[in-house]
Amino acid sequence: MSPPPSTPDQPISALVLSSVYPSATRPQHGLFVEERIRHLAELARVRVVAPVAWHQGLVGGPPRREDRRGISVHHPIFWYLPSVCKSWDGALMACSLRRTLGRLQEEEPIDLIDAHFVWPEGFAALRLGKDIGVPVCVTLRGTLEWLAQDPAREKKMAQVVREADQLIAVSQPLAQRAIDLGADPSRVTVVTNGVDLERFDLAHRDDARKALGLKVNAQWIVSVGHLSPRKGFQDLIGVLSQLQATHPEAHLCIVGGGGAEGDNTEQLKAQAKQAGVEDRVHFLGPRSPDEVAQALAAADVFALASRYEGCPNVLLEALASGRPVVASSVGEIPRLVTEAGGVVYGRPNDQLALLQALRRVLSAEWSPHSVRASVAERTWQRTANEVLEIWSRALHYAHSRAST
Repeated sequence: MSPPPSTPDQPISALVLSSVYPSATRPQHGLFVEERIRHLAELARVRVVAPVAWHQGLVGGPPRREDRRGISVHHPIFWYLPSVCKSWDGALMACSLRRTLGRLQEEEPIDLIDAHFVWPEGFAALRLGKDIGVPVCVTLRGTLEWLAQDPAREKKMAQVVREADQLIAVSQPLAQRAIDLGADPSRVTVVTNGVDLERFDLAHRDDARKALGLKVNAQWIVSVGHLSPRKGFQDLIGVLSQLQATHPEAHLCIVGGGGAEGDNTEQLKAQAKQAGVEDRVHFLGPRSPDEVAQALAAADVFALASRYEGCPNVLLEALASGRPVVASSVGEIPRLVTEAGGVVYGRPNDQLALLQALRRVLSAEWSPHSVRASVAERTWQRTANEVLEIWSRALHYAHSRAST
């Protein structure tokens, strides 16, 4: 039987499961997950299990246990079959984590498992939750489309969204996708990511440019993300030469490096050279959160030309920095960007629409204070409070179900 719901005098003891989480060896990996958990740790007792793929864990991986910002983080090895039988990954993750789960349960009873991503974490969490008799909350992030291309995996994803006690979607399209897969709408809630309003503030533009070595009197388009094709950096480079006809001082600053989806850096550099704009495209490489804040402060406009997104944190960070945005109409973006904050254009691979949106934003006067005000209520504290309420609902739902 599931444990009874916790009380204010007895905070929820949650086990967070996410392979996307910062570590000593990958400190920038999954900061958006850590930020939510860090604020939840002020409201509940939280421990994190962040599995490490076996090929990373055996050589040069993070320590098996570390403390990050006051939170205990455990890194068991996730054993799976590379490149084949990917529909087994959920079950293999559950098997890989059982010993760690048992040890943590002995140290302090777990009230709830909070899994990030439907696959494989969500499926593994269902198995582990049944093992110890606790409810499971699953957060849907990114996109489910490429995962669902495998029929066997899609069937198991549908099982996750049907059986999880509560689902959190970071965007409305993800919530609808879960419902389409069979989730009970009453157990699906949209909770967007938050933004750190202290780190991302109205910093002085010229000072930021000088600190980063960027030309002070240029018009800077800044874009941030892993350099993979789905982030759309190729579209930004593709329109730059045309943009110069109306905005001759336009430059593009790209912040980021390779990630789990690949590294497109050399292809992007070759594209810029072929287009004759290599002197106007500046690659800053991977940067720390504070340096990302500097890059956003240096921008005249922040651009995000992604093919798909969930709830992109960097877009919220740009708005919090008082910088108008141009972004493709994917994921939660149309609901994040108001008229005061920038322009959302149509299909994500429509370079003409992107060009027109950039011209519109670069030609207009924007109030940094009004741009920032459009996201002023989207704090991580607010996100944490909303998630805590959903955790409580998961406990009540599981307890009432077990009592019948």
